[in-house]
Amino acid sequence: MFSFIKNWLTKDQNRQRSLDELKQDIQESTTIPAEAAEEEREQVDAASRPTAAAVRKVRTELSLHPSWEAALDAEKKYTLRFLQAELPEMDEGTLGITGFSLIPNEVGMTAAVFFRNGTGQPIRLKNLTLLIMFDDEVFARQSFDLSELGQIPPYSSRPWEIVFPRTSFLTDDIQFERWKVAIQLRRVWPKQLDLDPQMEARMSEEQKDRLHKMVRILPPLSPNEVGATGFDITMAKDGRLVVGVLFRNGMSSPFNPKKLKIEVRDKSGDLVAGGTVDASRVEVKPGTSRPWIIVFPPNAVRKPNADLEKWTLNVK
Repeated sequence: MFSFIKNWLTKDQNRQRSLDELKQDIQESTTIPAEAAEEEREQVDAASRPTAAAVRKVRTELSLHPSWEAALDAEKKYTLRFLQAELPEMDEGTLGITGFSLIPNEVGMTAAVFFRNGTGQPIRLKNLTLLIMFDDEVFARQSFDLSELGQIPPYSSRPWEIVFPRTSFLTDDIQFERWKVAIQLRRVWPKQLDLDPQMEARMSEEQKDRLHKMVRILPPLSPNEVGATGFDITMAKDGRLVVGVLFRNGMSSPFNPKKLKIEVRDKSGDLVAGGTVDASRVEVKPGTSRPWIIVFPPNAVRKPNADLEKWTLNVK
């Protein structure tokens, strides 16, 4: 226990690193909607779940397990409180995990993380599959019984140490610049909307609200699944077909296809437009949803007079 304290010391072990130095150890946070983890935790009262219109940012406070409270001195507690205060805000109704220490040892790797509760109810995590990711690639995968973590109060972050044994390593290559610990769920709910800045600048607030609501009502994905849902379509006067597509990434790595085969069919099932499009600019972060505009030139439109009151989109 408390292996992370080794990373709090300088190389000569004569002094503790400054708080600003320790702050640099905080890694990228990963969050998931609380309802996406219902099978991995005790049920949260449904009344506490925010609606799409009520989602807000929340900050968390430090919550120490009783055993940590008893074992750590005042200086160590102060340092953990400082690190927790540096964590980013959370969307209300989400759970998260943020790493702040990773130490290789003879049995594998020990990661120190904050388990974060962004809901208004206390939670108890049960069995979770966690990943160590190096530069967005999965390095280790291990299932953990987190019942000893205890109850995490509302809007709180609880520090904990977890050991990834060598048997959980998926590769021997451990050269990396960035690392993080992520949660792998049986279901993935990419409810975080990630808008391209240029597209966002051209959108109205009504259009943004529509997409925010859309990502919250679409069904969850299986792990490693990518979904594509059409949300807008227009036949331009010059014969082009303009299609809005919402990509949802259930993978633990970015979705960055080079090309995509896309078909649009009308309410009769007839092919309106189709072909292979350049998708090299499409990049969807893990666990997020990103809209994109696909434009079919007139020579790719097979049925210019199609009834587009109802239409379907197929993406491969």
